[in-house]
Amino acid sequence: MKKRQDAIEEAYAAQWDEGKGSHHPDYNPQAKGKHVMKASRETEELLQAIIKLIYKKIEEGADVNFVFMEAYNAPNGYTPLMSACHRGRVEAAKALLRSGADPNYENDAGDLTLFWGIDGGIELIKVLLQYGADIDATSSKKDWTPLSYAKAMGKYGLTSEKGIYPEDVLKYYGATKYGKGPDCLGVRSPRESFNPSKETFSRDRGSYQKEPEHP
Repeated sequence: MKKRQDAIEEAYAAQWDEGKGSHHPDYNPQAKGKHVMKASRETEELLQAIIKLIYKKIEEGADVNFVFMEAYNAPNGYTPLMSACHRGRVEAAKALLRSGADPNYENDAGDLTLFWGIDGGIELIKVLLQYGADIDATSSKKDWTPLSYAKAMGKYGLTSEKGIYPEDVLKYYGATKYGKGPDCLGVRSPRESFNPSKETFSRDRGSYQKEPEHP
């Protein structure tokens, strides 16, 4: 068993190759552009880390606000928090936010972090708002807002979230500003799908309907 573990560790170290290699699957050592920058080993490992390791990687020096760009085949950029949101990793997003991740970062494509949270599901929307995401922010490059983005997404989320419109969640928490895009590809139901204060709002259909826990 020890020999096998040693071999795994040696292969992992060889992958990094004293900084010449990478643990990131999209890393391109031949990348060119004005934003080509290689992350530290700890920062790359942060994207791969499970919850119990996230704080350890941060203690080792991982940059929670590092922007992965051309060197990682991402010319528009994304942060570890954006990655956690896009993948629907609620607890990972909480850990990053508690450690200083910026919930209001906007990448070079004009994508707000909250857009990626909307893609990740209802719980991530609530977590980002709890940690200070601007609910009525406007993308500087697209003139999109969280409300207009959510409206375009329509129904979205995990199986337990079907039938809940992200647009209604944002409105429930106070969003009022619609931007000019993206284009909506369909027409949604006129009913309000998210109002936990109503007596008729069932609380046995999924975690998205529970009162948000203290961060």
